[in-house]
Amino acid sequence: MKPLIFFVTALLCAHCFAAEKPAPKPNMVIFLSDDMGWDQPGFQGGKAVPTPHLDRLAREGVRLTQFYVQSVCSPTRAALLTGRYPFRNGMEERTHGDDVGGMLTDERTLAQALKGAGYATAIFGKWHLGSWFKKHLPMQRGFDHQFGFYGALIDSFTHRRGTIFDWHRNEQPIDQRGYSTFLIADEFAHVLEQHDRARPFFYYVPFNAVHGPHGAPPEFLEKHPDNAQHAMLECMDAAVGRMLGALEKKGVLDNTLVIFFNDNGGRARFGNGPYRGGKGETYEGGVRVACAMRWPGRIQAGSVVNEMLHVVDFYPTLVQLAGGSVEQPLPLDGRNAWPTIAEGKTTPHTEIILSVPGLGSSETGTPALRAGDFKLVGEELYDIRNDPSENRNLAREQPGKVRALKSRLNQLAAERRPPEAHGKVANALPLVLGEEENKSPPAWLTKQAADQPPSAKGIRKKRKQATGN
Repeated sequence: MKPLIFFVTALLCAHCFAAEKPAPKPNMVIFLSDDMGWDQPGFQGGKAVPTPHLDRLAREGVRLTQFYVQSVCSPTRAALLTGRYPFRNGMEERTHGDDVGGMLTDERTLAQALKGAGYATAIFGKWHLGSWFKKHLPMQRGFDHQFGFYGALIDSFTHRRGTIFDWHRNEQPIDQRGYSTFLIADEFAHVLEQHDRARPFFYYVPFNAVHGPHGAPPEFLEKHPDNAQHAMLECMDAAVGRMLGALEKKGVLDNTLVIFFNDNGGRARFGNGPYRGGKGETYEGGVRVACAMRWPGRIQAGSVVNEMLHVVDFYPTLVQLAGGSVEQPLPLDGRNAWPTIAEGKTTPHTEIILSVPGLGSSETGTPALRAGDFKLVGEELYDIRNDPSENRNLAREQPGKVRALKSRLNQLAAERRPPEAHGKVANALPLVLGEEENKSPPAWLTKQAADQPPSAKGIRKKRKQATGN
């Protein structure tokens, strides 16, 4: 009997150890569109452009209906990567052209936190948190692999902003032909194919679509002859489809938390559905954006979350899902939103900060915050639950509420961390973004620069002649 008892006991112990083995850490992919309108993708009611791959994320996952960001791009990107509002991380102002400013370098990033939890990290696309000094670039901020551009407003074919070249792999300029959105998808698939599945990964994919300058391959422009932005949206959806296909081919799609959202409200003329205003404004149209998330088995398919959340919440949420630590010297503004997203709990926020007063160079819009159902925008007060389109200003009816919320904004403004100084690169206009890269550019880039027309208009004309669009 003793051997039998020993055998049964061994089996039971083995079962216990197996049961205690932690679940594999999820891979994480964030797709970030640029300047897309609230109601442009199909899952938000858009009908002008087919977006089957974005719609899949919402259909097989969750849609967030009160998801807030900042009113322009760099502040949102900084909030995502630090879990802290822009008035704390130094990015209330975008970097412009050959600007030397950037996000404060003592900020811990989501990439650094996930890397500390054992993740491989990569960025494919637009950075826009500092484009000149090496200390600001992605590989100094936690990314193992970098591909794409540092600034903004690049032409999708020439990869230039005006005469400045801005296309890099691992912080080196690369001579690569093709449409930026599709090149991003190709690089994603290539890096993923070589990835060791034993290690989880965090891939951040910030597109330049559907931001101007608007352009797309001829076959997409033919489908949208009067709206190149729509052509860009369809290209972006196709690129998302390619990347989802690459994840499926690798056998990791269903253990990957996939997130899609937009960086700020679309320009008002492109439409933000029922919401007032657009990019650059703190009305709902400028700060409430489309967001969908997919993770089978952990997120209920077809679910909807109507609680207010903010982009700062992704930092603590993802780090804690990864088993990482959110203990750090600079306190987080974000909250773990997983119970809200996956379990139907109420929002972890009593307030969401959209813009604070007192910085003359801030591009985050009119000072605004949402506190519960109420939202202050400058001197205006709205009941967002009952009036999400912000048609009825309640400021005269509730002056006490206005005073209280303005006082709160002033209190927050006093907590602002001074941003870095913004300014142009000294001496001549750079050949390529990145101080170190500009010091010793490759021969092909020097020749390419010599062949460039002396103006952005000339570059666009040359590109049109070469590509037919």
